[in-house]
Amino acid sequence: MVYKICAVAIDASTFSIDKLYDYKIPNELCEKVQVGSRVLVPFGKGNKRIEGIVLSFREKSEYDLLKMIDDVLDIEPILNEKQIKLAIWLRERLACTFYDCIHAMLPSGVWFKRNDTYTLLKDDIKQFEKTEYYSILSCFSECKSLTLEQIRAMRGNKSILIKLDALCKQGILHYESKIKKNINDKKVNMYRLACDYNEAIKKESKRNIKSKNIKLDVISCLADGQKLSKNELEYLTGATSNILSGLVKRKIIECIKEEQFRIQICENINIETENKLSKEQETVYNSIKKVYEQEDNKFCLLHGITGSGKTQIYLKIIDYMIKQNKSAIILVPEIGLTPQFINIFTARFGNNVTILHSALSVGERYDSWKKIKMGLCKIVLGTRSAVFAPLDFLGVIIIDEEHDNAYQSENSPRYNARDVAIYRAFQSKALLILGSATPSIESYYKAMNGEYNLFELKERYGQSVVPNVIISDMRGIARSGFLGSIGNTLREQICINLEKGEQTILFLNRRGDSRIVRCAMCGWTPECLSCSTSMTYHSVNSRAICHYCGFSKKIYEKCPSCNSRHLVFETAGTQKVEKEIKEIFKDVRIVRMDADTTSTKKSYEQIFKKFKNNEADILIGTQMVTKGLDFENVTLVGVIEADQSLYAQDYRAQERTFSLITQVIGRAGRRFKSGRAVIQTYSPEHKVILHAARQDYIGFYNYEIERRKLMLCPPVSQILFICGSGKIETDVVDSLVRLKNRLISLMQGQFSDCFFTVLGPCSACIVKVAGRYRYHLTMRCDDGKRRRQLINGVLCEFLNDRLNKGVSLHIELNPYTI
Repeated sequence: MVYKICAVAIDASTFSIDKLYDYKIPNELCEKVQVGSRVLVPFGKGNKRIEGIVLSFREKSEYDLLKMIDDVLDIEPILNEKQIKLAIWLRERLACTFYDCIHAMLPSGVWFKRNDTYTLLKDDIKQFEKTEYYSILSCFSECKSLTLEQIRAMRGNKSILIKLDALCKQGILHYESKIKKNINDKKVNMYRLACDYNEAIKKESKRNIKSKNIKLDVISCLADGQKLSKNELEYLTGATSNILSGLVKRKIIECIKEEQFRIQICENINIETENKLSKEQETVYNSIKKVYEQEDNKFCLLHGITGSGKTQIYLKIIDYMIKQNKSAIILVPEIGLTPQFINIFTARFGNNVTILHSALSVGERYDSWKKIKMGLCKIVLGTRSAVFAPLDFLGVIIIDEEHDNAYQSENSPRYNARDVAIYRAFQSKALLILGSATPSIESYYKAMNGEYNLFELKERYGQSVVPNVIISDMRGIARSGFLGSIGNTLREQICINLEKGEQTILFLNRRGDSRIVRCAMCGWTPECLSCSTSMTYHSVNSRAICHYCGFSKKIYEKCPSCNSRHLVFETAGTQKVEKEIKEIFKDVRIVRMDADTTSTKKSYEQIFKKFKNNEADILIGTQMVTKGLDFENVTLVGVIEADQSLYAQDYRAQERTFSLITQVIGRAGRRFKSGRAVIQTYSPEHKVILHAARQDYIGFYNYEIERRKLMLCPPVSQILFICGSGKIETDVVDSLVRLKNRLISLMQGQFSDCFFTVLGPCSACIVKVAGRYRYHLTMRCDDGKRRRQLINGVLCEFLNDRLNKGVSLHIELNPYTI
């Protein structure tokens, strides 16, 4: 049946007007328009041509006057049926637009750039001198055609589009919109024989020319249907461009353009055979395989202590899936972990692996996505966004370090990769494995309640043993006037390691030189002009930097407030620790891994290789060094200021502290040498510190779940944040007060069946970021269809209310930061 009407999600929609719009399909486009294809459609009063995506067909519409689709942008659908259902599922739960979800699912390289051009049709613009349109028309005095960006650069954004539309309707300007692909396919020139090999040799042998031997070599290289690039032929035969052009003209060889992928995972791969599993690993592997074979509940939580060999089980499971002609997704929390994982997985599966993460260029991400879409690889390794990889026949999704908050997106749509993975696994009847040495309290709670299948690894793989842990009480030396970061106990242990030629990892979850610069005379500290927070000092460039908006200022020797030279640098960061280590241990080789040293492409990999090859004695880092890393010569781990995050205003603060300490301790002694760890703390008797030192997750879970029950925090109850932000603080607060009153009114009326408490509005921990004030309403509630209907309806009302102009709103469920 040929449908004449389709439902289209529009790119330009805000959440308040985001819905499916009906469009007629012209007869000439009926065969081209498919579900999942992008189309150009007229939208709004001005009928601007904008991009949309077809989500379904309709036999009839409730509206009489429908606009026509202008053009189809995709030869093949960009989304399949499962991806469309996933986008709809995300939109319903995260209160965002269809296109927000679709943008999260697709790489930026697949999108189109729209070039809006306005052309002046009138020769004389002086007649408009006294009108409101003259300021815009004067832009065309030197050039008759201008892009929208050029006009905005000259006249700003305010009321520009309204005036341009009016001028177009009056016939003064002509509007044209052109679509151009963001990233094009990479093509290379390849050469092959255009005739029979013997015939080609015969033709060239008769010719008496200087380059005859080179041309015969070119023909020989292209024998048996071989195709080679220009560079390859130049290298093998010495052929120049002129020689190749001459052969093409004489129809002896032909030049064809072939697509070449920008992303190359690895070269000269030596495929390794699988490692032998231990008895405990083999038992867990067989049990997980049985879970996959059952009809329901294919969700698994793999709780294995650090160094227990969870990765070996992942490899075995994926190997099983490949043999079943299934595909696999492996997620890691940090880009820094991907080089090590790439080495492990490509050594086993070769070029069947591709990667997806934000450190790739736009072209590389696009090519990687294309390889997946074309079925050229079955294993995708990446960070959070890789959960959307368009794999067919999905067999398993593995989330390593599943507890990590890096799986939570901070931009719209604010999805958690773990939730998306659960949906995709259910949708494809695939296996889901959540792996961690310190599972999230939510995941372990579900495992205890039978929602997940729980599997545990209680022994380290091979001959390695759990490190011996020393708790170093810093209170005493602080009273004696010690102001450094490296205490006596840790210093002694580092000395031992340096003498033995063994490596050390030092963990401090704060980058920069010093957290705070303070004047000892007047108390001045550098504060960000756009954010309500102090700035962090970086000694590399002697600047204080705001880690929220990026604003920076130069720090001189004198206080700008009182001209005193008594500037005090408080609370060390990774930079300052590096400086202190160099002062204590002369000629020590140090590498640092934090957001400052890993900002360039491949910087993770370079640091990783340098430390792995024993070209450094000490690795200093933030939470990047706490998980996944496996170095056989690391025998000492030092945790500096272990309790710095313990008392944060966040219900997950203790869980995060326990996880970071436990994970980083697990980096020591992972092979044949025994490991040690030193935890420097000002709270040596705190239960979280003691449980982490013993690597006692069960003890910590029992302690923490009781706290959560008393506080009514996840997983016992859900917390929903409605977050508002704006440039005028009173407007933000007033808008949220109105929203709160509306919620209470609805819950007393038509939504009385889903009543829950609404607290606030309260300010965020950092109330002002990038010039915008942030407040939120806090609600304790259960997830459900009625709750989503209430929240989504109220949000639409809020966005359509002119009283709330200038205030933006978003929803966060069980947020990781406040």
